[in-house]
Amino acid sequence: MSDTEEEEESLRKFVKITLVGEPASGKSCLCSRYRGDGGVVGGAGAVGTQGAEVSAAQWGGAALRLCDVAGAALHSDMLRNYLYDSDIVIFVYDLTNLQSFEKLTDWIKAVKDIFDVESKKPLMALFGNKSDLEHQRAVRLSCVQKFASEHLLENFKGSARSGEMVNTAFTNLIARVLGKKAPLEGAPYKKNQDNQVTDQISTPPLMQDPANSLIMSRKMLRKVQRKASSSVCRIQ
Repeated sequence: MSDTEEEEESLRKFVKITLVGEPASGKSCLCSRYRGDGGVVGGAGAVGTQGAEVSAAQWGGAALRLCDVAGAALHSDMLRNYLYDSDIVIFVYDLTNLQSFEKLTDWIKAVKDIFDVESKKPLMALFGNKSDLEHQRAVRLSCVQKFASEHLLENFKGSARSGEMVNTAFTNLIARVLGKKAPLEGAPYKKNQDNQVTDQISTPPLMQDPANSLIMSRKMLRKVQRKASSSVCRIQ
Protein backbone atom coordinates (compact mmCIF):
# COMPACT_ATOMS: atom_id res chain seq x y z
CA MET A 1 0.00 0.00 0.00
CA SER A 2 1.40 3.41 -0.99
CA ASP A 3 1.75 6.33 1.42
CA THR A 4 -1.17 8.07 -0.26
CA GLU A 5 -3.38 5.00 0.10
CA GLU A 6 -2.39 4.61 3.76
CA GLU A 7 -3.21 8.26 4.41
CA GLU A 8 -6.60 7.93 2.70
CA GLU A 9 -7.32 4.76 4.68
CA SER A 10 -6.38 6.54 7.91
CA LEU A 11 -8.63 9.50 7.11
CA ARG A 12 -11.56 7.15 6.62
CA LYS A 13 -11.15 5.89 10.17
CA PHE A 14 -13.60 7.33 12.66
CA VAL A 15 -13.17 7.13 16.42
CA LYS A 16 -16.26 7.81 18.48
CA ILE A 17 -15.66 9.01 22.03
CA THR A 18 -18.72 9.11 24.28
CA LEU A 19 -18.69 10.95 27.61
CA VAL A 20 -21.25 10.02 30.25
CA GLY A 21 -21.88 11.03 33.84
CA GLU A 22 -24.03 13.18 36.08
CA PRO A 23 -25.10 16.75 35.19
CA ALA A 24 -22.54 19.49 35.96
CA SER A 25 -19.63 17.04 36.07
CA GLY A 26 -17.95 18.92 33.23
CA LYS A 27 -18.42 16.65 30.20
CA SER A 28 -19.18 19.51 27.80
CA CYS A 29 -16.22 21.50 29.12
CA LEU A 30 -13.89 18.54 28.60
CA CYS A 31 -15.01 18.24 24.98
CA SER A 32 -14.56 21.98 24.52
CA ARG A 33 -11.09 21.90 26.07
CA TYR A 34 -9.96 18.99 23.91
CA ARG A 35 -11.21 20.73 20.75
CA GLY A 36 -9.19 23.77 21.76
CA ASP A 37 -12.19 25.98 22.50
CA GLY A 38 -11.02 26.90 26.01
CA GLY A 39 -12.86 24.42 28.21
CA VAL A 40 -15.66 26.82 29.16
CA VAL A 41 -19.23 26.23 28.01
CA GLY A 42 -21.93 28.81 28.74
CA GLY A 43 -21.86 30.79 31.96
CA ALA A 44 -23.59 31.02 35.29
CA GLY A 45 -27.03 29.46 35.04
CA ALA A 46 -26.31 27.93 31.63
CA VAL A 47 -28.47 24.97 30.67
CA GLY A 48 -26.53 21.73 30.21
CA THR A 49 -26.61 19.32 27.29
CA GLN A 50 -30.04 18.15 26.24
CA GLY A 51 -30.01 14.55 24.97
CA ALA A 52 -26.57 14.34 23.40
CA GLU A 53 -24.36 16.73 21.47
CA VAL A 54 -21.88 15.51 18.87
CA SER A 55 -18.86 17.53 17.76
CA ALA A 56 -15.91 16.79 15.51
CA ALA A 57 -12.16 16.80 15.98
CA GLN A 58 -9.14 15.09 14.43
CA TRP A 59 -6.07 13.28 15.70
CA GLY A 60 -3.33 11.48 13.84
CA GLY A 61 -5.25 11.45 10.57
CA ALA A 62 -8.33 9.94 12.19
CA ALA A 63 -11.63 11.79 12.39
CA LEU A 64 -13.05 11.98 15.89
CA ARG A 65 -16.65 12.23 16.98
CA LEU A 66 -17.09 13.51 20.52
CA CYS A 67 -20.50 12.57 21.91
CA ASP A 68 -21.45 14.48 25.06
CA VAL A 69 -24.37 12.64 26.69
CA ALA A 70 -26.67 14.57 29.02
CA GLY A 71 -26.74 13.47 32.66
CA ALA A 72 -30.52 13.02 32.43
CA ALA A 73 -30.06 10.34 29.76
CA LEU A 74 -29.16 7.65 32.29
CA HIS A 75 -32.68 6.29 32.45
CA SER A 76 -33.62 7.26 28.91
CA ASP A 77 -34.41 4.76 26.15
CA MET A 78 -32.18 6.88 23.92
CA LEU A 79 -29.02 6.01 25.86
CA ARG A 80 -28.48 2.96 23.66
CA ASN A 81 -28.57 5.18 20.56
CA TYR A 82 -26.13 7.65 22.07
CA LEU A 83 -23.68 4.86 22.90
CA TYR A 84 -24.01 3.08 19.57
CA ASP A 85 -20.71 2.38 17.80
CA SER A 86 -18.63 3.98 20.55
CA ASP A 87 -14.92 3.15 20.48
CA ILE A 88 -14.27 4.86 23.81
CA VAL A 89 -16.58 5.57 26.74
CA ILE A 90 -15.35 8.01 29.39
CA PHE A 91 -17.15 8.09 32.75
CA VAL A 92 -16.80 11.63 34.09
CA TYR A 93 -17.29 12.69 37.71
CA ASP A 94 -16.71 15.88 39.66
CA LEU A 95 -14.13 15.18 42.36
CA THR A 96 -15.70 17.92 44.53
CA ASN A 97 -19.11 16.22 44.33
CA LEU A 98 -19.39 12.82 46.00
CA GLN A 99 -22.79 12.07 44.52
CA SER A 100 -21.46 12.47 40.98
CA PHE A 101 -18.96 9.71 41.74
CA GLU A 102 -21.40 7.41 43.52
CA LYS A 103 -23.85 7.61 40.61
CA LEU A 104 -21.19 6.18 38.30
CA THR A 105 -22.16 2.74 39.62
CA ASP A 106 -25.51 3.18 37.84
CA TRP A 107 -23.82 4.51 34.73
CA ILE A 108 -21.41 1.57 34.60
CA LYS A 109 -24.25 -0.92 34.92
CA ALA A 110 -26.34 0.78 32.22
CA VAL A 111 -23.43 0.97 29.78
CA LYS A 112 -22.30 -2.62 30.36
CA ASP A 113 -25.86 -3.91 29.97
CA ILE A 114 -26.04 -2.21 26.57
CA PHE A 115 -22.72 -3.52 25.33
CA ASP A 116 -23.19 -7.05 26.68
CA VAL A 117 -25.20 -7.91 23.58
CA GLU A 118 -22.87 -6.05 21.21
CA SER A 119 -19.91 -7.70 19.51
CA LYS A 120 -17.91 -4.49 19.58
CA LYS A 121 -16.76 -3.54 23.09
CA PRO A 122 -15.49 -0.01 23.76
CA LEU A 123 -12.41 0.97 25.70
CA MET A 124 -13.69 2.44 28.97
CA ALA A 125 -12.04 5.04 31.19
CA LEU A 126 -12.65 7.10 34.31
CA PHE A 127 -11.98 10.84 34.44
CA GLY A 128 -12.09 12.85 37.67
CA ASN A 129 -12.74 16.44 36.63
CA LYS A 130 -12.05 19.75 38.43
CA SER A 131 -8.60 18.91 39.79
CA ASP A 132 -8.04 22.68 39.94
CA LEU A 133 -10.35 22.50 43.01
CA GLU A 134 -8.34 19.76 44.71
CA HIS A 135 -8.63 21.60 48.02
CA GLN A 136 -12.39 20.97 47.82
CA ARG A 137 -12.06 17.26 47.04
CA ALA A 138 -15.02 15.21 48.31
CA VAL A 139 -14.10 11.88 46.71
CA ARG A 140 -11.38 9.81 48.35
CA LEU A 141 -8.55 8.78 46.08
CA SER A 142 -8.60 5.25 47.50
CA CYS A 143 -12.27 4.90 46.50
CA VAL A 144 -11.49 6.06 42.98
CA GLN A 145 -8.63 3.59 42.62
CA LYS A 146 -10.76 0.74 43.94
CA PHE A 147 -13.63 1.62 41.59
CA ALA A 148 -11.32 1.81 38.55
CA SER A 149 -9.72 -1.52 39.46
CA GLU A 150 -13.04 -3.31 39.99
CA HIS A 151 -14.42 -2.18 36.64
CA LEU A 152 -11.15 -2.36 34.68
CA LEU A 153 -11.17 1.32 33.83
CA GLU A 154 -8.30 3.51 32.69
CA ASN A 155 -8.05 6.14 35.43
CA PHE A 156 -7.36 9.85 34.83
CA LYS A 157 -7.67 13.03 36.88
CA GLY A 158 -7.55 16.50 35.44
CA SER A 159 -9.30 19.79 34.83
CA ALA A 160 -11.31 21.10 31.90
CA ARG A 161 -10.75 24.62 33.24
CA SER A 162 -6.94 24.48 33.40
CA GLY A 163 -6.49 21.82 30.72
CA GLU A 164 -4.51 19.53 33.04
CA MET A 165 -4.41 15.95 31.70
CA VAL A 166 -7.26 16.50 29.21
CA ASN A 167 -5.18 16.19 26.07
CA THR A 168 -3.09 13.42 27.58
CA ALA A 169 -6.14 11.34 28.56
CA PHE A 170 -7.89 11.68 25.21
CA THR A 171 -4.71 11.15 23.22
CA ASN A 172 -3.69 8.01 25.10
CA LEU A 173 -7.14 6.46 24.71
CA ILE A 174 -7.36 7.29 21.01
CA ALA A 175 -3.85 5.95 20.39
CA ARG A 176 -4.79 2.66 22.07
CA VAL A 177 -7.88 2.27 19.90
CA LEU A 178 -5.88 2.99 16.74
CA GLY A 179 -2.99 0.80 17.81
CA LYS A 180 -0.56 3.70 17.71
CA LYS A 181 2.07 4.92 20.12
CA ALA A 182 0.85 7.80 22.24
CA PRO A 183 3.07 10.92 22.26
CA LEU A 184 4.80 12.09 25.39
CA GLU A 185 2.81 13.99 28.00
CA GLY A 186 1.91 17.51 27.02
CA ALA A 187 3.38 20.93 27.34
CA PRO A 188 2.30 22.34 30.73
CA TYR A 189 4.39 19.90 32.78
CA LYS A 190 7.23 19.72 30.29
CA LYS A 191 7.48 23.48 30.26
CA ASN A 192 7.84 23.65 34.03
CA GLN A 193 10.47 20.92 33.97
CA ASP A 194 12.35 22.70 31.19
CA ASN A 195 12.33 25.92 33.20
CA GLN A 196 13.75 24.11 36.21
CA VAL A 197 16.48 22.50 34.12
CA THR A 198 17.33 25.83 32.49
CA ASP A 199 17.60 27.49 35.87
CA GLN A 200 19.92 24.75 37.10
CA ILE A 201 22.13 24.98 34.02
CA SER A 202 22.25 28.75 33.77
CA THR A 203 23.06 29.32 37.45
CA PRO A 204 26.82 28.78 37.89
CA PRO A 205 28.07 27.04 41.02
CA LEU A 206 29.52 29.36 43.63
CA MET A 207 32.89 27.60 43.39
CA GLN A 208 33.28 28.96 39.84
CA ASP A 209 33.38 32.58 41.11
CA PRO A 210 37.01 33.42 42.09
CA ALA A 211 35.96 36.71 43.64
CA ASN A 212 33.75 35.05 46.22
CA SER A 213 35.92 34.99 49.37
CA LEU A 214 33.24 33.18 51.38
CA ILE A 215 34.00 29.90 49.68
CA MET A 216 37.75 30.21 49.81
CA SER A 217 39.39 27.81 52.23
CA ARG A 218 41.76 29.08 54.88
CA LYS A 219 44.63 27.21 53.31
CA MET A 220 43.95 28.81 49.95
CA LEU A 221 43.65 32.23 51.56
CA ARG A 222 47.08 31.83 53.23
CA LYS A 223 48.65 30.91 49.89
CA VAL A 224 47.22 34.00 48.26
CA GLN A 225 48.41 36.18 51.15
CA ARG A 226 51.94 34.69 51.01
CA LYS A 227 52.08 35.18 47.27
CA ALA A 228 50.99 38.80 47.62
CA SER A 229 53.59 39.37 50.40
CA SER A 230 56.42 37.84 48.29
CA SER A 231 55.51 40.05 45.38
CA VAL A 232 55.70 43.14 47.56
CA CYS A 233 59.16 42.08 48.87
CA ARG A 234 60.50 41.53 45.35
CA ILE A 235 59.32 44.96 44.25
CA GLN A 236 61.02 46.60 47.17
